[in-house]
Amino acid sequence: MLQGSAGDNLLLAMVIALPVVLAAVAYVLFARLRVQRRGRRWLWLPVGNGIVVLLLLSLLLLAGEVYYRYVYDTTDSFALTRVTQRWNERYYHTNAAGVRDSLASYDLAKRAGVRRVTFVGDSFTAGHGVRDVEDRFANRIRAAQPTWEVHVMASRGLETGDELARLTQLTGRGYELGDVVLVYCLNDVADLLPRWRAILDRLYDEPSPGWLVQHSFALNTWYHRLRVRRDPDLADYYAFVRAGYEPPIWDKQRQRLVDMRELVASQGGRLSVVIFPFLHALGDDYAFADAHRALHEAFDDMGVPYLDLIDVYEDHPPGELVVNAYDAHPNERAHALAAEAIERFLLERR
Repeated sequence: MLQGSAGDNLLLAMVIALPVVLAAVAYVLFARLRVQRRGRRWLWLPVGNGIVVLLLLSLLLLAGEVYYRYVYDTTDSFALTRVTQRWNERYYHTNAAGVRDSLASYDLAKRAGVRRVTFVGDSFTAGHGVRDVEDRFANRIRAAQPTWEVHVMASRGLETGDELARLTQLTGRGYELGDVVLVYCLNDVADLLPRWRAILDRLYDEPSPGWLVQHSFALNTWYHRLRVRRDPDLADYYAFVRAGYEPPIWDKQRQRLVDMRELVASQGGRLSVVIFPFLHALGDDYAFADAHRALHEAFDDMGVPYLDLIDVYEDHPPGELVVNAYDAHPNERAHALAAEAIERFLLERR
């Protein structure tokens, strides 16, 4: 495991030793002050107070290190922290198809008389932040409809272009299509925004901040949270997304959706779409209504049935739907609500 490396163990030993050393130094210093002549005590009091402050900070660091190393077990939106990396090791396991699922593999050929439903999507569909993959909406639908063949062709970080390429590759290898459900997130247009791609490259390619941050779970978590919060480009992320639903970017995105419909139809499948809103932004001042309207108009024109989950989530506070305050992906509650709505949607399409 990540926390078992030699560097990690050395860092932990240092974090444990530091308050012990500082406490010993403080004890010796204040013991000497008690017997020091009154006239010279003022020279040492600031030093003693400084050591006490350092001792308190070292105890805070120790508490944080223990908490983030052994207790805190969740994800962040951009998968930057070591806690998220450890979470991936524990809970994110891929099968023979290279996707996260509890099924070991997927058959290429459809089984006679069995409805095949293939979900195509990104981290929302893969279940980033959901520990038990069976709590993911696709797996819930599989459990509720055991006569269906439910496949989840989803990976973190995919955009519409990637999803179209994946479907092309799958069908080229002989994968047979039935019902194909494109699980659309509003940021699926991001790969058409060159500036955003440059920001992501900078985000993930930044040099290591140093040995301490690299091996400390607490310092690593605090560092990346502060980094994301203070980065003006990341703070403006959702403005980038809105720009993707305006010409000329939206024209390109719309054509890719048409291409996906044509690909699915050419392989004998039926395309439908599920639209996820930005859960953390839900409310009366939801800033992405125009993006939803653009998608509705596009799918209506294309003759592609769609389900917009904003109607499912609109009466729920965002805090009840996201993984945590630092990860805006849907949590288990949001997946459960989505599963019920998507199952009804698919039953209506028999």
